[in-house]
Amino acid sequence: MDKTSRQIKENSKQVWGASPAGSSYAAGYEKGTKEFFEAVLAQRATQECLWMDEIVNFDRWRGKKVLEIGCGAGYDAYSFYTHGAMYTGIDITPDNPIIARKHLAHFGYTADIRELDVEHMQFVGEFDYVFSFGVLHHVFDLEKALKTINKALKMSGEVQIIVYNKNSIFYYLHIVLFDWILRGKFLKMSLEDRISLIEYTTSSAKPLVRLYTKKSLNRILQQAGFDVIENHIRKLETADLPMFPLSKFIYKYIPQAVLDSLGKFFGWYVSARAIKIKEA
Repeated sequence: MDKTSRQIKENSKQVWGASPAGSSYAAGYEKGTKEFFEAVLAQRATQECLWMDEIVNFDRWRGKKVLEIGCGAGYDAYSFYTHGAMYTGIDITPDNPIIARKHLAHFGYTADIRELDVEHMQFVGEFDYVFSFGVLHHVFDLEKALKTINKALKMSGEVQIIVYNKNSIFYYLHIVLFDWILRGKFLKMSLEDRISLIEYTTSSAKPLVRLYTKKSLNRILQQAGFDVIENHIRKLETADLPMFPLSKFIYKYIPQAVLDSLGKFFGWYVSARAIKIKEA
């Protein structure tokens, strides 16, 4: 592992060790508690991830062996467990498996969650489905990660990854045009540094954040031995729109249904579901 890759991994551990995903929605609650977990679950169910079950179909994996890459604090693990999947989760951040197991224990689940780097997995042909949401855009070498995922899957098993969408309103209008260019931040920082600031953290470390188009994501999956069968683009809220004087007043009159429709073309997440057709 080269120095760049090693530093990126260490930064990731620091960022999400200090602030597990969802922390900004559970202010005042201690991570690992039922209150913390329920606060984030409620936010995801009513705002952030309303579209998740539509594209994942958790019930489809009842009785199937599922591996999640980057389990975080256990939110999607909870959905897999409640729908009867035989779940295993991994996470590179040492604290996250501990926290996720605590969260899930509040609901009676003894979770199989391990501290493990996706590049160093030793699973071979074990899983029916590998899932990763909001994680693999932080890895240095996505193709290498997908090759180990390929090995972990049974032949004809499925992978679904959800990453940040470059062709999104949030990226081009909010981040690049309004914040980086019009507000003059390009004079103070690189675009790469500005993009890293989208991740909430109480750590001083900067995570690697990469963005993918549907086309680039599909190409990398195909190179790793997969046949892409489905793509989705989702997630557009008023918080993703450019912020300017009176924007909050104006945006409150935009129906969420309109944003949802636009989000299917220009949302912040792009998902690809693919079938393993050959060994990587």
